Amino acid sequence: MRSTVPSSLVLVLGLAAGTHALPELAVSKRDGHLRASALARGVLRRDGGTLQTNVYDVLTWSSGGAYYANITVGTPPQPQVVILDTGSSDLYFDASSSTTCESSGQYSCRGGSFSPKDSSTYRIADPSPAFNTSFGDGSTAVGPYGKDVVAIGDVSIDNVQFGVAETVNSTTGYAIGLMGVGYSENEATQQVYPNIPEVLRDAGVINSRLYSVYLNDEATTGSILFGGVDTSRYTGELVTLDLLPDEVTGEVDQFITTVTALTATVGGTTSSLFSGGTNGVAAYGNNDIALPVLLDTGSSAWSVPTEYYNKLIGPAFPYVDSNGLCACSHADSSDSLTLTFGGKINITVPAHEFIIPLYNATTNAPIPYNSAGEMACAFMVVPASPTGEGFQTCGDAVLRSMYIVFDLDNGQVSLAQANLNATSSHVVTVSSGPSGVANAVGTASYSPAPSETYSIAPQAMNASASFSVSTMHSTLGEATGTAALPEDARPSGTGSTTEGTSTSSSSKGAAAAGVGVTGPFEWSRVWVAGAVGMGVVVGAGLVL
Repeated sequence: MRSTVPSSLVLVLGLAAGTHALPELAVSKRDGHLRASALARGVLRRDGGTLQTNVYDVLTWSSGGAYYANITVGTPPQPQVVILDTGSSDLYFDASSSTTCESSGQYSCRGGSFSPKDSSTYRIADPSPAFNTSFGDGSTAVGPYGKDVVAIGDVSIDNVQFGVAETVNSTTGYAIGLMGVGYSENEATQQVYPNIPEVLRDAGVINSRLYSVYLNDEATTGSILFGGVDTSRYTGELVTLDLLPDEVTGEVDQFITTVTALTATVGGTTSSLFSGGTNGVAAYGNNDIALPVLLDTGSSAWSVPTEYYNKLIGPAFPYVDSNGLCACSHADSSDSLTLTFGGKINITVPAHEFIIPLYNATTNAPIPYNSAGEMACAFMVVPASPTGEGFQTCGDAVLRSMYIVFDLDNGQVSLAQANLNATSSHVVTVSSGPSGVANAVGTASYSPAPSETYSIAPQAMNASASFSVSTMHSTLGEATGTAALPEDARPSGTGSTTEGTSTSSSSKGAAAAGVGVTGPFEWSRVWVAGAVGMGVVVGAGLVL
C-alpha cells in the first residue's frame, strides 16, 4: 500500500546539517535503485511443499526501500527483479520497449525488463489496456496481460498470467516490476486470475495459499517462506488472529488487523500511550482507540493518524525533530515500542528497527545530522492523513520484529515475536485446512483465533488455467551479509566481503541470464535505507 509521508520529511534534507548539502530523501517501493547485479542469493532446499531463499538489506539506495525477489520469465529465461508486496495482488514486468526502460533518465528501469518478442512461449491473454494500474504517488503502469513461463526458486511454471507495462510512468524512483501476493480479488482487472500464491497452490508446489515472513534484524539476512512455518525464527507463542473484513463489503480481502495498545520505553521509563482498543470491526469507528493496520511488506514505515502522532508518539520521543529525523545515536539506545495486536500478542520493537540511518546515494557515506558530527537517522513512525479506507499501513519498521504467517485460505494471520538473527532453521510444511498452522507448529506453542463469521475472498477460478511444473537445475549462490551486496551498494568503510560468505561473485554483472532461483519459497528481499529523490513515500500497494 503506497502512501505519502507528510511534507515535514520531504523538506528535511535541505534543512539538516548546517552547511552540508544533503541529497534528497525518498521512501518508496520504487526507489530501490536495484540492478541485475544486485540480485539477492542464497537458496536452500527444504521440506516438500515449501521453498525459501535468503533476503538482504541494502542501506545505501533509499530510505525504507522494499522487498525484492529474483525470478525469470519467458523462454529462454529473462532475469527480473520484482518488488514483493503483501499490499497488492498483480505480478507485472516493465516492458523493454517502454520509453521508460529505453531511457537512461532519472526514473529508468533498474530491475530488468521483459521483451515478449524474445520469448518463444509468450502469448497475450488480454490486450492492452487490460492491465491498467495506478499508485497513490501518481505512478502508473499500462499494457496487456500476458502468459508465459515464470521461474521462482527451483520451480518453473508455465501458463502464468502477468501484466506487461508497455507504458510506465514512475514519479518517485526507478521503474521496477512488482509481485503482489495479496488476495487476487484486488488485482487491477475485473477478470481476476490466479496470482502467484494461487498458482503455487494450484501447481502443487505448496498446499494452501499461505506464506511466512521473517524480515529479521535490519542489518542482516531474512526470508520469506511459502507453504510453511520456520519454528526456529520466532519466540513464544504463535498467536492467530482473524483478519478484519473490508469496512464496506464485509469480506476479508486484505491483511488488516488491529493495534489495540501501545507502550513506549524511552530513557528507561515505560509509558502507556494508549490501551483498551477493540479487536474487531468496531475498530473502524471513530470512538475506538484501536488502530486498524494493513500488514504491508511494501511499506517501510508505520503510518499512524496525525492526531495519534502529535498527541502520543511524538511527545514520547522528544529527540525526534519536526522533520522526523534524529541523531543515529538514539538507534543504539534501549528505547523501544511495544505494540499489542488484536488484544492477544505483544510485539516489542527495539529502537534500531525504527530509527534508520540515511546514506548519500552518490557516495554511500552517512549523512551528517548536526554540527557535532552525529549522523542523521529517520524515525520510521510517521504521521499520515486518513486513507479513506479505514486503516493505515504497518510496514518494515515494525514487521522486522515480527514473525508473520499470512494465511489467505483461512482469512488469518499468525504472529509471534521474531527470533532475530536465528542461527538455525526448522521448516515445517503447513497442510491445507483450518488447522494447518496448529498441526504444523504444535498446540503447545500455538494460540488459536476466536471463531468469526467473516466471509473470505475466494481463490480466482479460471477454467483455462492449468499449470505444468518442472524443477530447475541451477542454484544461485548463497552469499550472506555484506558479501551479498554489489560493491557499489556497500556503505563507505565496510570493506569488500568481510561479512558473510559467498560461493559466487556479487560484483557488477554477477547475475547470469537464464539462471533460476531454487528452493522452498523464501524470497530475495533487499531492504534499503538511504537518501535519493525528493518526495518521501512509504509503501507501494496498488490503489485500485
